[in-house]
Amino acid sequence: MPRRRSWTLEWLVPLAASLRQTLAAAANSTGGWPYYGGKSSRIEPTCWGLLALGESWSEDAASWTRFAAPHLHWLAAAQRRDGLLADRPEAPVNFTANGLAACALAHVESVPREGGVAPDLVRLLEALVAAKGVSVDAPDSRQNNALQGWPWMADTFSWLEPTSWCVLALKKAGARTRGAQARIAEAETLIANRVCQGGGWNYGNASVIGQDLRPYVPTTALGLIALQDRRQLPAVERSLTWLNEARLREPSAMALALTAICLRILGASAGEVETRLAGDVDRATRVGNLQSLAMMLYAVTVSKHDARAFRV
Repeated sequence: MPRRRSWTLEWLVPLAASLRQTLAAAANSTGGWPYYGGKSSRIEPTCWGLLALGESWSEDAASWTRFAAPHLHWLAAAQRRDGLLADRPEAPVNFTANGLAACALAHVESVPREGGVAPDLVRLLEALVAAKGVSVDAPDSRQNNALQGWPWMADTFSWLEPTSWCVLALKKAGARTRGAQARIAEAETLIANRVCQGGGWNYGNASVIGQDLRPYVPTTALGLIALQDRRQLPAVERSLTWLNEARLREPSAMALALTAICLRILGASAGEVETRLAGDVDRATRVGNLQSLAMMLYAVTVSKHDARAFRV
């Protein structure tokens, strides 16, 4: 029986180098990354590509600035008059993508532009503060449906994923816009209110018509990242316990990457998750989802950069 490969630093160095090469080569010449090679650039893979390559860049700062410029320019071109970003002019706004974009821009805004262009972060943050999920005035013994976080798309109910990314962005950016603190407080309350019975988070509600819903690994990791500065909340304690027990149950690149990042931020052991993630790189490379590869690169090098892009 073959021995299981141990993903020590010796193995991670060439592994990260291979992922960097793949991602750099897959960027569109007009800026940005698509979900799959040869397709149109999209916001989420572009943000993950910038974060992953920026944190693992081994050359000088000037070369990184030159490399990042067209991708930041593509994101700037995606910004609408209202401050939000859209993949295409006719496409609806995705608030998960916009929250992630605000996190990424808040992290890389200090990078010299050498005359380049980047989205207006303040306008984006103001637009996020103004956006809210639909409030529902309906009694529910398990949750408060009047709370407003963020929807996936405008005029819909608040969901865990966009709410987590958007509140994280406001925290990461230092709540520099009017009304940000109130939105942060309500979003934190909503996330804590939606925790599943045994800890962790589903994608939206914790229960439907009296039936408890089960939590998922990636949503739980993301909820914990959003509430990383609220460790005293019972919802956080229960959810971290649940995630530690369930951390390997969903072996997708996204679930493993978010879990590795989350555990590092919260000071928990992530070695087993990182080992499983590194062992999945060959398969993920064959599948070719560039966002997943960028998330994997960020996660397998997280011990080097301390997940600082998502720390508040």
